[in-house]
Amino acid sequence: MARFLPRPLFCLPAATLCCTLLLPLLTACHDAQSSASLLADAQQYRQKGEARAAIIQLKNLLQKEPDNAAARLLLGSIYIDTGEALSAEKELRKAKALGLASQQVMPLLGKAWLMLGQFDKVLAEIANDAALPASVLALRGDALLALGRRDEARALYSRLLEAHPDQVEALLGLARLAALAQQVPAAELLLAQALTSAPANLDALRLHGDLLRLQGQNGAARRAYMQILKIKPDNTQAHIDLANLDIVENRYREAAAQLATARKTAPNSLGLLQTQALLDFRQGKNKAALQGLQLVLKAAPDHMPSILLAGAVQLALGSPQLAESYLQRFLAAYPKHLYAVKMMASIELRRGKTGAAIAMLEAMLAAFPEDVELLSLAGEAHLRARQYDKASAYFEQASTLAPDTARLHAALGISRLGMGENSRAIDELERASMLDRSTPQAGTMLVMTLLRNKQNDKALASVNMMEQQQKGTNPLLLNLKGGVYLALHDLPAARASFQQALGMDPVYLPALNNLAQIDLAEKKPEQAKQRFERALAKAPKNADLCAALAKLAASQGKPDEARRWLERAHRDNPDAVAPALLLSNFYLKTGAPDKALELARTLQTGHPGDADALALRAQVEYSAGQAPAALDSYNKLASIQNSSAPLQMRIASLHLALGDHHNALQAVKRAQTLDPTLLEARVVEVAMLLNLNRQREALAVARQVQQQQPGLAAGYKLEGDVLMEQKLPQQAVKLYQHAFGISPIGPLQVQLYRALQAAGQSRDADMGMAAWLNAHPEDLSTRTYLAGMLLEARQYRAAIGHFQYIVAREAGNVVALNDLAWAYLQENDPRAQATAEQALKLAPDNPSVLDTLGWILLQQGDIQHAMPLLRKAAGLAPTSSEVQYHLAAALAKAGDKGGARRQLQQLLAANKDFPQRAEAQALLTRL
Repeated sequence: MARFLPRPLFCLPAATLCCTLLLPLLTACHDAQSSASLLADAQQYRQKGEARAAIIQLKNLLQKEPDNAAARLLLGSIYIDTGEALSAEKELRKAKALGLASQQVMPLLGKAWLMLGQFDKVLAEIANDAALPASVLALRGDALLALGRRDEARALYSRLLEAHPDQVEALLGLARLAALAQQVPAAELLLAQALTSAPANLDALRLHGDLLRLQGQNGAARRAYMQILKIKPDNTQAHIDLANLDIVENRYREAAAQLATARKTAPNSLGLLQTQALLDFRQGKNKAALQGLQLVLKAAPDHMPSILLAGAVQLALGSPQLAESYLQRFLAAYPKHLYAVKMMASIELRRGKTGAAIAMLEAMLAAFPEDVELLSLAGEAHLRARQYDKASAYFEQASTLAPDTARLHAALGISRLGMGENSRAIDELERASMLDRSTPQAGTMLVMTLLRNKQNDKALASVNMMEQQQKGTNPLLLNLKGGVYLALHDLPAARASFQQALGMDPVYLPALNNLAQIDLAEKKPEQAKQRFERALAKAPKNADLCAALAKLAASQGKPDEARRWLERAHRDNPDAVAPALLLSNFYLKTGAPDKALELARTLQTGHPGDADALALRAQVEYSAGQAPAALDSYNKLASIQNSSAPLQMRIASLHLALGDHHNALQAVKRAQTLDPTLLEARVVEVAMLLNLNRQREALAVARQVQQQQPGLAAGYKLEGDVLMEQKLPQQAVKLYQHAFGISPIGPLQVQLYRALQAAGQSRDADMGMAAWLNAHPEDLSTRTYLAGMLLEARQYRAAIGHFQYIVAREAGNVVALNDLAWAYLQENDPRAQATAEQALKLAPDNPSVLDTLGWILLQQGDIQHAMPLLRKAAGLAPTSSEVQYHLAAALAKAGDKGGARRQLQQLLAANKDFPQRAEAQALLTRL
């Protein structure tokens, strides 16, 4: 994904753009000087542009005379000049409290509030009174403009100009409004008029620079800012503006020098801190950037440039939830800000909310149809939504505008792959690889695509070219080359490439894993183990290497050794979530849920605000079967990740497990509110409403899905489900047929088959199913369903054919083997026992498998071997009536009439209907 970098906020008033932070008070003792002398010195220093010296003199004066209103007013005015808004406001308030006239204080105090982003305070304190000076009323216009109330601001500025045609602040306000409307020529005319009236006005000169930057004329903008420094050499904001220009042009050293100069005048200015944070961000120093921004926002919580940058920094730090909170605040003030919308869309994509991202991006594309980054993001969003044709269209537009951008051609190649256009995809990936030879991502995708297409020789040629371009310094390329040699069945060359990669990086895990796989294929597990151990000796606390050794040990049937490696990884990295997660999952799988819970809870207690640690605890509690505790943990997690729709779906499943259908439904509805495009939530809601016998509501939801997403099959399928529940299969058939026409997939074929059978159209059902399987012979899921239906209908010969087809392709399919054995038994096929025994080897504790083999042996008269199998099956499946009946029949055959009678009486007393009920009743009568 493209990384977007903040641009200057030209839309904000000049005063807002130069907000600054409180400067430490510098004091000195000059008791020998009189107050009047100190005040005169301060004024002279100010006139000479020596603001720090003036501030020191005024602080000395105020030590002697704290109630000197003139000194307070002058100090506040100097702080305005240096951009120290908090200090300015403090001094000016004191000056006003000491009795200075409002007309002296309010123009300066209003500027301080604007610089702090306290726009509502400006409107509250400065009335819309025509009797006020024009310069004061213009501050009210600036506040309206900053709050987005453009029409009111325009009306106020226009009214001021009617009374005072050359009023500079009003002219500048109207110029900013024109710039916001992208009417740059009109803005320039207004600005020229202002400069004619006041050629040395610093706000006008700065706006001139801003307008030039807006048009991409950075050189001219630089000269405009330099003009400010000629007039006022110690102007902090001019140095900050020059630093911003340097940052945009990636001149980081020059930017740092400009900021160092500004720091001499105002070391803790808000504008300085914010620009330093921007510089840190652009250089990848995200933690330093965040620290600076926190200082700014502590002093000025509504400083919009810093709020925007804080969102970008949090996103770069991997905290999308915190990033989103900042961006929401910013977008509430500037809903159509391009950069902010791009970041918010990228967050939505990270969370899998492709629909929300697409809606956001397409709305912006209407205003910015040729923004390459926007087009690229829209392409990525459609790519993730598997809308490959739309994705390709956006990527093509972007690559036309930026034909030499490698990542766009790479993305276009991926979208072509999704459309099945392999040849065109390879062309795009090759072009991307040629455009960017410094990084191997596009080339890697090209090689992987060629390998998938079985073009192994071309893949080798591509990776060789990449290796030459990189001059053999990248272990990733050597590992990739080894993979190509594996595809070419050249094992020695593959091994050599992987070893070369390790020569560059001895702990490069992908190459280690590949060499270990070769060792295992050659039946040399100890050699694989030694490889990992040698690497671990070089990086003793590497958790990934410990995990690899644990995986190797587990594959060799050594659980104790696997546990020791995972415990070491956690011990050496006690604060890391990933090793704790692996170890807790291992404890769960090996029957130690208490250890898993203790580990997860200890980690979470040590990191109470860490979402990953809390998620681990919730997951372990859920896996350990502690539904109430897991629900509590997930609810706490939801309070942190309050925009996660999938999390609400997990909460819904836990409520369901606890039998709380009301709260489960509420959680599903919350998920829908968070992500209206989350189809899973709609599907679950319909299923829940049907379980609650609220069919009318379920039907309304299904039709709502149809209205919102008419091009998807889901809404019609859901309505078909409701109609089936209402015993209206004939109507359901039409809905399923419509859904199948939109999306011809196996699950919908199954639903259609079921509805046709229920509607009495068995011939149509069978023909449709046969046609589907002929066209999609490898759709084993649909074939399994059909075989099961045939088995239930006692069409054993037909069922056998399908089950045989399935197990021939999936030898480890326990369900198919077990059902095949049962079908063989019904047909008196001698293969029944061997097939059931094969299933038992794969699943020795599965009650259905145990029951099938036990029943087969019982029918063959082998009571001795049948009985333990049937007893174990009955113990594992106490609620299965068929399994319990089989045990009763075995007891009767074994001569244990009392045991058989008790078994049957208990079974029949449950008053539960099951296929063998009549046989059980007859057997009990005979006993």
